[in-house]
Order: sequence, then structure tokens, then C-alpha cells
Amino acid sequence: MSALAQSIRRYPIVSFMVLACLVGWSFYGLAAVGVGSHPQNLPLGPVVAALIVTSVQGREALRSWGRRLRRWSASPWLYAVAIGTPILMLVADVLANHALGAPLPTAAQLADWPQIPVTFLVMIVMVGLGEEAGWTAFAAPVLMRRHGLFGAWAILAPMRIFWHLPLLLGGDMSLTVWLLGNGGFQMIVLLLMSRSHGAWSLAAVWHATLNAFGGAFLFTMVTGADLDRLDLLLGVSYGLAGAVAALIALRSPAAGETDTLTAAARLGEGGTGGGAERRAVDRSPVSR
Repeated sequence: MSALAQSIRRYPIVSFMVLACLVGWSFYGLAAVGVGSHPQNLPLGPVVAALIVTSVQGREALRSWGRRLRRWSASPWLYAVAIGTPILMLVADVLANHALGAPLPTAAQLADWPQIPVTFLVMIVMVGLGEEAGWTAFAAPVLMRRHGLFGAWAILAPMRIFWHLPLLLGGDMSLTVWLLGNGGFQMIVLLLMSRSHGAWSLAAVWHATLNAFGGAFLFTMVTGADLDRLDLLLGVSYGLAGAVAALIALRSPAAGETDTLTAAARLGEGGTGGGAERRAVDRSPVSR
């Protein structure tokens, strides 16, 4: 086994983050040498990183992650929350933006609503699978098993925020969405996961709904200062929603975390795979 493979096996979470950035930021490297213009993060970076790490760790780790990805069973009301809540939050942000001086969407703009389901399906693949299969299906169970919900958030939130850094620096993401939005969303995702026996798919559905109904629809209806204000409201609303999620988790932390750990044991996850992988995770600097 090469030294690189040994490092990946010993430090799976660190390796995942490094690879997620290398793959996710690859378009910026191409643009730097004259290939393409106005690059953005490649959403498939986290899932490619998770695939590489689990493949290096062995067949059992890869099979465990695959079983996790195929598991979309969760309570219907939780799926209703994952779809309805981001829509309601976006509508509330639009109304608040209007109260502060922005125009409401016109009938002509809203007439394009049939594109939302199509965009949602695209987003399920690009950000649902591309991002959440890495952040939520791979990294979250490992970190929640080792550190609990709040410990996992303290590690995953900075990872998610850092991965989106090029979007902030390039002006494609506001500071509030970058910091409060990503941090709040990460807490919401972990709470949903803990209340659904480890179902990562709720994060995928929520993320896809947010992008399809928000960035690709409502956010295209305003420009200039109105768009900047809407970005601000979105970041603040997700920061507040994340705080509410944290309070909910504090009220019954043991039940939620136990559900997730039970699901991990039932799926044979043990973190990232079998016993060797469990020991590897425990030795990771991120897990200390």
C-alpha cells in the first residue's frame, strides 16, 4: 500500500476535506491557465472525495457507504419539512425584502414556476448527491458517532463554510449566506439526520429545494440592492433557523444522537466501514 493510501486510511475526514477542495475547486485552476471563465465550485467535489476515501479504505467501507446512499426511507412528515420549510423561509425572505422596499415578483415572472420541478431534479443530482452524499452521508455519521451532534457541527460547519470560500471571494455568495447560511444549514441537516435514524436524503431534498426555488427562481426576480438585501435576509434566516434547530437538539440530545448511532450500527457503518476503519477514524486529528 502506498504512503498516500495509508494516509487516507489513517485520516479519512482530513483526506475527504482535502479532496473535496481539490475536486470542487478544480474549475478555478483551469481558469487560471486560460481554460474557461467565471469559474464556480464543482458541486460533485464532496461526493467524488467520499468515493475516493471509501474506495481506499476497502470494499466493506465502500459497501457501507453505498448502502447509506440507497437508504431514502424516512417519515413522510420529515420529507414535508425538508421541502416545505425552505420554501416557506424563502417566501418569508421575499416578503420581508418587499417590506424593505423591493418589488414583489410579477405575474410574468411567477409564470415560469413549471421550471421548478425540472430544476429540482437537476439539483437533486448536482447538490443533493454531489454535496450531501459527501457532507451528510459520509462525514456526518463518522463525526456524530465520535463527537455527538454538536461536536459534529463544530467540525462540519467550518468544513462546509471553507469549501464555499471561492464563491465568497469571487462575489458569487454573500458574506451572510457564506457564514450564517452554511453554518445554520449544517445544524438543520444534523438535526434532521438525528431525528430520522440517519437518513441523509432529507439533507439532499432540502438543499435541492433551496436551490431550485431560491437561487434558480425567486432570486432571479430582483437585482442590485434588492438582491443584496435578499441575500442578507437569507443568511440571517438560516442563521436563526440553525439556532432554533440547536435549541431543539438541546431539549432532547440523547434521543436524537442515539437514533443516529443505532442506524449506523444497523447499516454496518461503524463510522466509515469495518473495525480497521473505525480505528482509523479514532486516530484522525479531526476526531481528537
